[in-house]
Formats: sequence, structure tokens, C-alpha cells
Amino acid sequence: MIKTLNQRERYALTGGAVVFALLLIVFGVVLPYGAAGKRLDNRISSAQAQLKEVRQLQNDYLALREQADKLQRDLNRRETVPPLNFLEQTASQIGGRENLVLMRPLPSVVQGKLRIETTEFKLERLGMEQVLRILLEIEQTSPPMRVDSLHLKQRFDNAAQLDMSVTVSAARRN
Repeated sequence: MIKTLNQRERYALTGGAVVFALLLIVFGVVLPYGAAGKRLDNRISSAQAQLKEVRQLQNDYLALREQADKLQRDLNRRETVPPLNFLEQTASQIGGRENLVLMRPLPSVVQGKLRIETTEFKLERLGMEQVLRILLEIEQTSPPMRVDSLHLKQRFDNAAQLDMSVTVSAARRN
């Protein structure tokens, strides 16, 4: 059948076959290869972002683990001063014993091996610096204490002074 075609028809048929082969190569090999390359590049960049996030989470985990170990060591240490005495001593030193209006221990809560002791105390006629020093002492004590609630009211007779009501929790071994 090809032998019956004249020269011009053979050239046209050969040209069509070459164009068909080129289109087949372009659409069957080159474009899918490029699309697969882009997909792989996207997966690589996604995996790199995930790896970066995992490393950040690892650093966060190690920092939290270190904090937990420190808290555990603090809890294992024998406490020399009970939380109520510590709060009274701190409030008296910084705010003055005469400004200590209320010191009330609330019922303890037992959670597993820990006993959480909560204390409420109120101080009057404090400056902002005194309030911050008291809160700093509470936060930096060992074993750690947590400020559960804090209410500050400006005094009506002296706007530079504050009344402070604080609820503090301290965890101790049972």
C-alpha cells in the first residue's frame, strides 16, 4: 500500500508520522515527567517544613521536660516553710504586717500523689511596686506556687495605693 503512494504523499505521511511521534513524546513523556517533578518538589518542600516543625516541637518538648524535671525535684525536696507561713512572711516583709487584712487557708485538694493547698490573702494600701514584688516572690518560690486569682482595686482615699486580693495554690507531696 505504501509502494503505491507517490513521493509527495510519502513525504506527507512521513511528516505526519514524525509530528505524531513528537506529540506522543511531548504529551506522553516530557509533560508527565515535568508534572511528576513538580509534585516531588512540592513533597520535598512540605517534608522539609514538617521536619522543621518536628525539630521545633522537639526543642519545646525538651524545654518542657526540663521544667517538669525541675518541678519534680522541687516537689521531692523537703519544704522548710509551709505555704501559709511563707505567704504571711512575704506579705509582712513587703507590704507590712499592718496592711495584711486576711489570710485564709482554703480546703486542700488531693490529686493522685499531690496535695494542693490553696490560700487566700488580702493586703491593703500597697503601691504598685509592692504588689509586683509580692507576686514575684510567689512565682519564684521553691516549691513553686501558682497565682490562681488576682484582684486589684484602686483605693478611694488614695489613688496611688491599691488593695490586693490573691488566691495562691501550692502543690506538696501527699
